[in-house]
Amino acid sequence: LFPDAVTDRGRRHLLELAERARQGTPGGVVILINWPRARYFLPDYHTDLEFARAFLEVKKDIAFIPIAVEWSDSLSLIPPVRHVTIPWALIEREAADCGSYILILHLARDRMIEVGKLGSLHFRKGYYLYVGSAKKNLTRRINRHLRKRKNFHWHIDYLRDRADYAQALAIRSSDPLECALAKAIEKIAHWKTPAFGSSDCGCDTHLFGMTHDPAQDPAFVEILQYFRIGRLREEL
Repeated sequence: LFPDAVTDRGRRHLLELAERARQGTPGGVVILINWPRARYFLPDYHTDLEFARAFLEVKKDIAFIPIAVEWSDSLSLIPPVRHVTIPWALIEREAADCGSYILILHLARDRMIEVGKLGSLHFRKGYYLYVGSAKKNLTRRINRHLRKRKNFHWHIDYLRDRADYAQALAIRSSDPLECALAKAIEKIAHWKTPAFGSSDCGCDTHLFGMTHDPAQDPAFVEILQYFRIGRLREEL
């Protein structure tokens, strides 16, 4: 998957190459994957949807050549250099602004917080992982959660207002994954807040707590990787 961060420059490069190709100057992109076992290449639509959309938009105008390579200790190529498949149909289906997300919040100290109809709840210091979803406009939903200034509507709005840190991780998909994702995170969480954010489904809660940063937890990273790409392995 590429990129691992939003690359507006990369998106512009694709569009500029395509425009030159339409004017008569052929072009292409060679993608070097420094992992010889790689079999597939996809634009990381979870991280940068606009790059993925541009990737799809220009596929008929420019050549994409993803190759898997391996290097020796002397930095010379170890043969063979292997061409990697791009699963275009899967990308077209999955690279949409819908799916699930994990909102990671941090409280530096214990707090009592009024949470709508749930009343006053005790939140211990640490990291909180909230699982949500949006059938459309996922980016807008995530951006709303990251803002502090807004009218409070969901349970998470009250906790976000008191958090000193917020990060969101998108999991774009054509399948509903919210509840399965919540159940997976529950297994590695250190505590949970009952009835939080789960009034419209059968889950006990969609809010979980951890004593340490989940981004540094291998079990959490494994869950994120599975829901982003591992679950699609059979289709690939």
